[in-house]
Amino acid sequence: MGIQALIPSGLAALHNFIRQYDPEEIHEYDDVDDIEIDLQLGQQESTGELGTGRVTAAETRRANVRRDQIASEMWDQYQDYLEHHVASASE
Repeated sequence: MGIQALIPSGLAALHNFIRQYDPEEIHEYDDVDDIEIDLQLGQQESTGELGTGRVTAAETRRANVRRDQIASEMWDQYQDYLEHHVASASE
């Protein structure tokens, strides 16, 4: 587990290194068919483009609203799970 915990920070460091020393590398794969990649990832459609520049206030608000919707849906699902599974386990 100790090694696994280091993986995210190692990947972040690698990402930062690549962005600093070869920022155009990501464009080397522009000719790859997006649909093929999406199918390999199990997605039906493209998830968007890589962003450039600063995040706008409107984008931040949209992201916050979406995050809150997801959290609310997760909470509702959890409460439903508790209601149905915990109640049936105690019977």
